[in-house]
Amino acid sequence: MTLKFAIALALWAAMTGSAGADDKVIHEDEVEAAFVYNFAKFVEWPSGKINESINLCILGESPLGFSALKAIDGRIAQDKPLVTKLLNKSDDLKGCHIAFIAASERNKMAQLLKIAHQQHALTVSDMDGFTQGGGAIELVKTDDKIRFEISLLAAKEAGLVISSRLLSLALAVYDENNRPKQ
Repeated sequence: MTLKFAIALALWAAMTGSAGADDKVIHEDEVEAAFVYNFAKFVEWPSGKINESINLCILGESPLGFSALKAIDGRIAQDKPLVTKLLNKSDDLKGCHIAFIAASERNKMAQLLKIAHQQHALTVSDMDGFTQGGGAIELVKTDDKIRFEISLLAAKEAGLVISSRLLSLALAVYDENNRPKQ
C-alpha cells in the first residue's frame, strides 16, 4: 500500500462531516467520489479492456450526485484519464469500466449487475445491501465515516482483480469463505 494512498483515504474518512482549517465542510459526496477515483487505481481489468480512458458510468439518480463524480473527470488513474458519463435509462453499459449504480435503480439491480459483469465493469454503489445483492464495492457510512465493503465474488464474476492494497482498507471483504449475508 502506498503511503500517499493510505494517508489520503484516512484523511477523507476522518474529515467526513468535520470542518477543515478554512471551516469548509467536506461533504460525503466528495469523499465518496474520491473513493471511486481511488478504486480506479487499484483494479485490474482484463487485458485489452481499457484503451484510451477509464469510463465511469453513472446510472440513476444518486444522492452522491453527478456533480461530485464529474469533479473527478479527467483525473489520471493507471495512466489513463477518467471519463465520467451520465447514462439515460435506455443506455446500456457497453464501454463502461466502472458502473456507479444509484439506489434509484434498485428494482433493476440484478439486471444491471448481470450486464455490468458481462462488460467487465467494476460495480460501485452507496445503496444499502449492494454487495449482498451481487455488487463489487459498496460505500457505507459507519461512525460518521465513509468506508467500503468489497465482494471478491462479484469482482471475479466480472473478470476483475482488486489489489490487496485496496482489500486491506476495506471494512469487509466477501469471498468464497465469507459470503455476504442476504
